Amino acid sequence: MKIITIEEEAWKQLNSRINAIADYLKRLDDTSYDDLWLNNHEVCQYLHISEKTLWRMRTKGEITYSKIYGQYFYTIGAIKDMLNTNAVQSSDEYVEELMAKGKSYIEKGRKLKSGK
Repeated sequence: MKIITIEEEAWKQLNSRINAIADYLKRLDDTSYDDLWLNNHEVCQYLHISEKTLWRMRTKGEITYSKIYGQYFYTIGAIKDMLNTNAVQSSDEYVEELMAKGKSYIEKGRKLKSGK
């Protein structure tokens, strides 16, 4: 086994370049499917919603789409944008209260119903 030593400044530059490459690859990976087109049925399955709900979202302008010969298509990027736009932010107090209730629930020894 060989031991290689380099100056601290050279190590910092090398490490910085490696991190920049890793960040670039992560960004590429995150958006690789954003341009993929899905039809109505696929979007409904993905979001676990009915076609009527998807129709309402289209008519309200909540999701962007393309219409070709009477069929509707959506990109995964458009679905992500819609989900991010409608994300509900919760306060720290609400999260702490929820955690306290969960802890209390567990301490009391209650069992969750299993769907058999």
